[in-house]
Amino acid sequence: MKFFDKFSRFSFVAIVVIIIGGIVEIVALATPYWTLSSTHTLGNIGHSGLWLNCRRTQATVVTTVSCSSYADAIAGWMVAVRALNVIGMIFASCALVFMGLFTFLYSEKWNKIIRSSALISALLAGSLVIIGAILYGVSVSQGKAPVPYQVVSAKYTHSLSWSFALSLVAAILFVISGVIMGFAKTPRINS
Repeated sequence: MKFFDKFSRFSFVAIVVIIIGGIVEIVALATPYWTLSSTHTLGNIGHSGLWLNCRRTQATVVTTVSCSSYADAIAGWMVAVRALNVIGMIFASCALVFMGLFTFLYSEKWNKIIRSSALISALLAGSLVIIGAILYGVSVSQGKAPVPYQVVSAKYTHSLSWSFALSLVAAILFVISGVIMGFAKTPRINS
């Protein structure tokens, strides 16, 4: 335990929080449960995410779910949501690298710059993911389809689901990690 006393506890906590946020964001990006689609008569008829659209069909006895990736021509708002989330994840990865450098590499010349880079990268990651989630939520609530020129009938209702919520949780964790990093003290390697 003496070894860890040389390092800032805040930077360790920030590293753990951003790793958890990164795992949560990867799950959110990969799962097709950002939106649940349903009708008044049939109930849940499908779900979709940033990369896949799944439809549930029910025969007399068997219910099947078939998933397919979106066509090449997807709506501009969906491209923006994808880009914001992926770029946010890249910034979170950069923040993790900077946090590791700040925590384990002592450099009097670069320490403030590394800490500032970690803080800014984490806050930027959280901001980008939150903006992407807001854009997705607003577009879905307005009934916009991910594929342009696809007619969205009024008989369908779309509700946000757990992958969307995970993306918001990841964004909040990224921001919290950046704030915690702001309180990190310079490591005491020489003591």
